[in-house]
Amino acid sequence: MKKEALLILFVFAFVAFAAGQDVQIKDQKAFFYAYLEGTGSYSQISAKIGEFMGEFFGQGLGPFSGLMALYFNAPGEVPEAELKWRIGMPIGKEAEPAAPLRKDVFDFPKVAFYLYVGPYEKVGEAYGKVMGYIEQNGWKIAGPPMETYLNNPMSVPPEKLETEIIVPVEKK
Repeated sequence: MKKEALLILFVFAFVAFAAGQDVQIKDQKAFFYAYLEGTGSYSQISAKIGEFMGEFFGQGLGPFSGLMALYFNAPGEVPEAELKWRIGMPIGKEAEPAAPLRKDVFDFPKVAFYLYVGPYEKVGEAYGKVMGYIEQNGWKIAGPPMETYLNNPMSVPPEKLETEIIVPVEKK
C-alpha cells in the first residue's frame, strides 16, 4: 500500500513539474512591425484583422509573416471601452507603412514564452499559467504581452489552433 501511495505521489509530482515546464524564458531579438491601433472590446479584433490585412498587403509591406496582437491593458484593469491593443505583422527595418498603419519596434531582450493550443476564446485562461510562472521564478513584466497566431482558423478546428503567448520580462 505504501508503494502504491508513493507511486501515485510521484506521478502527480511529475505531472505538476512537467506542466510547469511549458512556460520558458527565451531571448528575443528586436523586430519592427506594422500595426493598426485598436481601442475597446476585443470583439472588434476580427474586423480589425480584415482592415489590417487589406492595408498591409495593399501597401505591399511584405509577405505574410505571422499575424500578431499586442495588449496594453486587460479586462478588469480598465473598463472595456478603454482597452488598448494592436493588430500587426513584422516588417523590414526599412519599410515605411502609410496611414492608417503605423510602425513600431518590439524590443524586449527576454520574454516568457508559452504555446497555447485550443480555441481563441479560451486563450485568456493560459495567461494565468504564464503570469504564475513569471511571478514564481523571480521575473516581472517589462512590456505588453503579444500573441502570435500560427494557423488559420478558417482551416484548423478550434481545439487545434496554436497561439504563442509572449510576455516581455526582466528580473525583479
